[in-house]
Amino acid sequence: MIFKRLNYQTLQSLRLQGYNILLTIGRSEDENPIYFPMKLESFNSTQTNTSSGQERTLQGQKILILDEAIQRSLNNDLNGVIQLDN
Repeated sequence: MIFKRLNYQTLQSLRLQGYNILLTIGRSEDENPIYFPMKLESFNSTQTNTSSGQERTLQGQKILILDEAIQRSLNNDLNGVIQLDN
């Protein structure tokens, strides 16, 4: 396993690999969450009904839409790491 800091370069690289969301493996209130990148085939970030720029929670896990995370990373508004399989 490889851990990378949640930053613009890492997020752009994930986007180019086809990932579109990040999901935590810990509690949503963790200050330094660990995210797993995921690919959802039928997901389009323009179709979401929640307000832009906010994290979503599902059963206590935090979900970040990758395009929004990239925008937030430009303002250093994110914290955490991404766990990648080698």
